[in-house]
Amino acid sequence: MRQSICKSLAPILLLVGVQQAQALGTVQGTNVANTATVSYEVGGVDQPDITSNTTNFVVDRRINLAVAEVGGTATEVIPGSVDRITTFTVFNSTNGTQDFRLSATNDAAGAGTAFGDTDNFDGANVRVFVDNGNGIYEPAIDTATFIDELGPDQSRTVFVLLDIPVGQVNGDTAGVTLRAYAANSGGAGALGADATQTAGADTALVVDTVFGDTAGAPNTTGDLARDGSHSDDDEYDVVTAALTVIKSQTVISDPFNGAVNPKAIPGAVIEYCVDINNTGATQADAIVMTDAIPANTTYQAGSIRVAVTGVGTACTSGTGTAEDDDAAGVGDAGDFNVTTAGGVTVRGGNVAAGARYKALFRVTVN
Repeated sequence: MRQSICKSLAPILLLVGVQQAQALGTVQGTNVANTATVSYEVGGVDQPDITSNTTNFVVDRRINLAVAEVGGTATEVIPGSVDRITTFTVFNSTNGTQDFRLSATNDAAGAGTAFGDTDNFDGANVRVFVDNGNGIYEPAIDTATFIDELGPDQSRTVFVLLDIPVGQVNGDTAGVTLRAYAANSGGAGALGADATQTAGADTALVVDTVFGDTAGAPNTTGDLARDGSHSDDDEYDVVTAALTVIKSQTVISDPFNGAVNPKAIPGAVIEYCVDINNTGATQADAIVMTDAIPANTTYQAGSIRVAVTGVGTACTSGTGTAEDDDAAGVGDAGDFNVTTAGGVTVRGGNVAAGARYKALFRVTVN
């Protein structure tokens, strides 16, 4: 009698793969290999596993980045100042190391700015420099103009510098935008070409590129979502003194009428009042005002008074502090003096924002 042997097949399918996980996903270029293994029994006896062929694909590059203004407030500047700084960070959330090309531009006139104002002037000599790592702009060290080999989950501080034209006035605003473009790695010290997005179907063993960035600052023309770049804006607010100078005159006396209804005849005393009014937002420093003694008059020695009282632009005669007439200003309360050229000169005074300063002097009509 021949015994029949029953064979049972109970396969178990096992998948074996290789994966690497990071905060932003697997690093681009990583090879992912996968095989399938089948185990089975015959008559209750384990048989050798059967292994499939290996499949492979390369993890593609997902480019993402973010530019962000640092500080949360406008940068206050004064007319004529140079190398005024705004600060940004560029964050690399790509799953690989990237270079980044940087571009800093003035916002368009009339555009809304980062902190709710309206752009009405352009800064001059706009430049961009990459921080060396300490967060402080150092001209001798921070000379790089692009971000070199920035790794995943890493950020770099970037400084935008510009000069403020002399003619700007208090309340003027300039918007500025920093835009970073993802670039291929060019090797240490070299900027690679701008990255491009892969068209068509995925290529299994090639690193394809997909852009994942969001749209940038609204004032950056053309910075759309998924364009391989990102931007943010900042603003410069002009904060300065705004001076008005009003000069008035009063006939104090004449040789015939004295102080009663005097007329500006020869021998009459004329008092000049000078009102300096600062309507700006910050103190005016080191004021120097000159006022020549008018022709056909003679300066009245010892008549200079400073810190004079008076309503509006007017001066109250006889008030304030008397000044001497020396050219050096020694002992002067307000550093007013008469120069050798025959003019009254105001030296070294400061006028606070919203304040005014008055002075007066007298001449005699020749």
